[in-house]
Amino acid sequence: MLIDTPQQALIERIRDIGHAEAVRRFFGLLKELIDVVNLPNGDARLAFTIRKDQKAITANVNFFWALRLVKPHRGEPEFWLTIKKSAQDQLVDFPEIDFSGVSQKSGYVAAVIGQSSAHLLYQPAVQQCWLDCLPELVETGKRGPHSARHNPDVYRAAEDEAFLSELIRLADDPSLGERHLNGHTVEELGADYETPDRNVPDNQPHNLILYGPPGTGKTHALQPYLRDGRASLITFHPAYGYEEFVEGIRPEVVGSQVSYKVRKGIFYKACLSAVQLAGYATLADCLNDSPDNRQRKLAQAPAHFLLIDEINRANIASVFGELITLLEADKRLGAEHELWLTLPYSQERFGVPANLYVVGTMNTTDRSIALLDIALRRRFSFRELRPDPSVLPMVEGVDLAQLLRTINERIEYLLDRDHQLGHAYLLNISTHAELCDVFRDRIIPLLQEYFFNNWAQIQLILGDNMAWGKEPEQRLIWVRKKYTSTATTNLFGDIPDTVDDVVSYEINPHLLAHEYEQVPPAAFVRIYQKPV
Repeated sequence: MLIDTPQQALIERIRDIGHAEAVRRFFGLLKELIDVVNLPNGDARLAFTIRKDQKAITANVNFFWALRLVKPHRGEPEFWLTIKKSAQDQLVDFPEIDFSGVSQKSGYVAAVIGQSSAHLLYQPAVQQCWLDCLPELVETGKRGPHSARHNPDVYRAAEDEAFLSELIRLADDPSLGERHLNGHTVEELGADYETPDRNVPDNQPHNLILYGPPGTGKTHALQPYLRDGRASLITFHPAYGYEEFVEGIRPEVVGSQVSYKVRKGIFYKACLSAVQLAGYATLADCLNDSPDNRQRKLAQAPAHFLLIDEINRANIASVFGELITLLEADKRLGAEHELWLTLPYSQERFGVPANLYVVGTMNTTDRSIALLDIALRRRFSFRELRPDPSVLPMVEGVDLAQLLRTINERIEYLLDRDHQLGHAYLLNISTHAELCDVFRDRIIPLLQEYFFNNWAQIQLILGDNMAWGKEPEQRLIWVRKKYTSTATTNLFGDIPDTVDDVVSYEINPHLLAHEYEQVPPAAFVRIYQKPV
């Protein structure tokens, strides 16, 4: 016998409605409702319900229907959108819309739209009548808590498209009792709970930063975490802040009115996803549980990963704020010394669950690792990814592995090891033309940036200096002109007192003009192999 779980009830109701497109439209509308009312899952003023005696999914705001999806005994699914009675006249141009009273004494009616007329759901007049009504329902004097039972998975399905897709798939599957849904199993009574595979790599710290020069595969190293869908990905930038990462107040326009609402950031949502994998609907449910039960559930739950690319490009202290303490493994929810705090905007209690893993990448050329906040360094483990020349092949007589080793050794001598080139720059090259493309479009411009257009040093990196002995046609950086005293006098009429000997340079014109047949393979071989 199957346990009557919220997920099972929702799946059964989707099966009763029997129209996947109508279900998706309903949850799209429900997402709009959630955004407008701005109430968290589990708030006493919300009740998203599935009654056993009706083929309907209902979103109640306080004691009023706000939105329903109904499958009548006969006919197509219907969408019921609550609007003010005074707004009915605005919809007289749509004869396909029927109206039904919400209650005898209320000032609201339901605009009923059948699936065959679903395009009317997106008419501006219909949208405005419905959305303008929702804030009034939130503020009505007839307040919750509801006597009806709230199904938190209805809320989750509106916020999580992948979760909704899985619900719809399982609604068509007769073997529901044998299936897993996002880490949750519909179990038989009396069955022993088995710890699932957390899918955590060996020696995985809770907080990890992968760092190294560009092209060493840092972003590529995040791909395995994304394979099973239990990961959130974000790329930091200099303007990124706490309000985008955790929560913040943002203005929104609904109809003709501007409202300010608390919006959750990706870190909050990642923590929510992690506790949902442990069987909790919300972070509040997790925090309200007993410590022993919370520890057991989070220890057995699958892992969720928050992946942060370019983590050092933002102001870390500003982005994480007071949450930096909660990142420590022993301060996580479910850990020995668990902590939580109150968020400044929403005033919700918040903690970081033990089954959330944070993995960041850091390009050492953007900012030295030594400049990172000490608080961050203490809470994160660091793993360096170095260039790996061994993965590079021979291409038309050019040993790319030795080419990369030589260039990097010269960069490390003239600059530092943090600015070396990663193997990814040369990894997918199979022809001479592709090698020329990479040097013209990527490597030489990067060297220009590294050495601030100090062409003499760039020549040293590429073996184009006179002492190395390359033939002139083999050089990638050419000397365009040396200004002798005579040439300087001809240019200025006199020799300026402040001007030293000047040499101007240019990139090999054949390389720039895409005339690669004029750029011999020896131009690259002679970078690492000195002419005899």
